Amino acid sequence: MKIFEDDDDGYRDWIQSHQDGYVLNAERDTLDTYHMRLHRADCHTLVPTHERRWTCQYIKVCSTDVDEIIDWVCRKYGEEPKRCGKTKDCKNI
Repeated sequence: MKIFEDDDDGYRDWIQSHQDGYVLNAERDTLDTYHMRLHRADCHTLVPTHERRWTCQYIKVCSTDVDEIIDWVCRKYGEEPKRCGKTKDCKNI
């Protein structure tokens, strides 16, 4: 598992080399799971571009093992993260 914070280049590299992975998108200072969303790494809502900052206001928790991310969120926040739901693949996580 890798957490990207203020590291857009690292996040872009990870996404490009782990299209079969998973990404938890979370507000940096969140205290709950309300604004967190779990995505597949190839979700169109997370395609990193150079025109936008991706790991400044939000952190990205990335792994090729979805259970690793879910376990991390459950230990830290006491509940599972919400799924993206914007794409067919993300709905089936």
